[in-house]
Amino acid sequence: MKTTPALLLFLAACLPVLAQETEILCVDGSRIRGSLLGVETDRLQFEASFLAAPVPLRLSKVLEVSLPVHRGEAKGDHVATVTLANGDVLRGELTGIDKDVIKLRTWYAGELTFRRSMVDNLEIQDRPDLIYSGPDGLDGWTQSEPGTWTFEHGWLRAKGAGSIARKFDLPAKARFAFDLSWRSNPRFNFLFFSDDVTNAHPENAYELIIQGGRYVQLHKRWSKDGKSGSNTLGNFANVPELVNKERCRVEILVDRKTGLIRMLVNGRVVQDWTDPDPEAGQHGGGMHFSTQDNVQLRVSRIEVTSWDGVLEGKAPDQDEGFMDEDDTPQPENDAPVDPTRIRLRNNDQIAGEMLGIENGKVKLKTAFGDVNLPVSRLRTFVLHTKEQRENPEIYQMPIRRNGDVRAWFPDGSCVTFRLLEAAGGKLGGDSQTFGKASFEQKAFARIEFNLYEPEHDELRNRGDAW
Repeated sequence: MKTTPALLLFLAACLPVLAQETEILCVDGSRIRGSLLGVETDRLQFEASFLAAPVPLRLSKVLEVSLPVHRGEAKGDHVATVTLANGDVLRGELTGIDKDVIKLRTWYAGELTFRRSMVDNLEIQDRPDLIYSGPDGLDGWTQSEPGTWTFEHGWLRAKGAGSIARKFDLPAKARFAFDLSWRSNPRFNFLFFSDDVTNAHPENAYELIIQGGRYVQLHKRWSKDGKSGSNTLGNFANVPELVNKERCRVEILVDRKTGLIRMLVNGRVVQDWTDPDPEAGQHGGGMHFSTQDNVQLRVSRIEVTSWDGVLEGKAPDQDEGFMDEDDTPQPENDAPVDPTRIRLRNNDQIAGEMLGIENGKVKLKTAFGDVNLPVSRLRTFVLHTKEQRENPEIYQMPIRRNGDVRAWFPDGSCVTFRLLEAAGGKLGGDSQTFGKASFEQKAFARIEFNLYEPEHDELRNRGDAW
């Protein structure tokens, strides 16, 4: 990797906050943890507990630098997620849109203006109350068998049988979401609304049971006033991703008042359960990840939020739940076919032309006249028709450029830009997609360099590195 002034500036800017929290990944696959002491023209000075004295490390051997995790406070009544044509994902508040650009206000880079031709998808959701987002370490977690779970690179990793749990103050309507990665067959239980995080088998809890294979069941344990019981709720959920993949994103939506519990995998609704007696038991705010044997399993991108109770999509009919072994569910494509139709958060659709956004409201031109709607009422709409996507002059992929870096947010999303400067806790750069921008360095969990050298691809792919 060629050492550039921008890289030197970046590393120098990191020094005040990286002490005792830094990991450097080298091009030979080695990982070094410790503290940065200083940067010279072609090397950095590094110290670690296993070294007798500080040592120099050539910058040409550095592949990426990990940063301390920091989560900023986003504003607004909604979250707009912009997915770029190259797969980058950025989140913020939607402040403008027309036939040429999409504008997003962010806490980490101010207002970003994207070329619409390079935006693949735009989704809008209500901003929930964030209860937890992580992990960023083991602090706050309770293990049934100390040392069974470890923290590495933004994920919790199971080394054997045991539970790791955390307690929250949960609302009656809550959402749990996490990425699950495994080798071979996942054998794993997820417990929620438990009353005891110190016990791997609490007396009160809902328990999602994954015991290898494609079928998942939901179990409830309860205890109250000297009475106790347990029962299996409803039917098995059919999750082919558990046998066809080695990674998926799981979401659980819970309404404790009605007893409704929904499971989604990779955004696809796989099962709705109903607790016939949600008042039975003394359930609390505990959440557990539990393994029963020596499995290779990781959990990352954990989110616990409030939920507004709105259901989108529907679970498959019972007869559709049992598919052939080779059946792999396809991603739902529920965007309107008609590019003039805009889907709202309650799944209604309205035909109209988007004229712009002002003061948090979008102005639509419809057959019945102009309509003003809060941005938070929107869900998604078509940015490009099928014909436009096939036209490279209309739907464009950003070009790759020397000096590009890929900066990762703590939630697993990322942005690619050419790094130009680093000073004062900010990273300055530019992109063909959004032009020049200045990012808060603390917004990122790690920065990758030397992106387009294929000999480093396997090492760089942490999703498969066990």
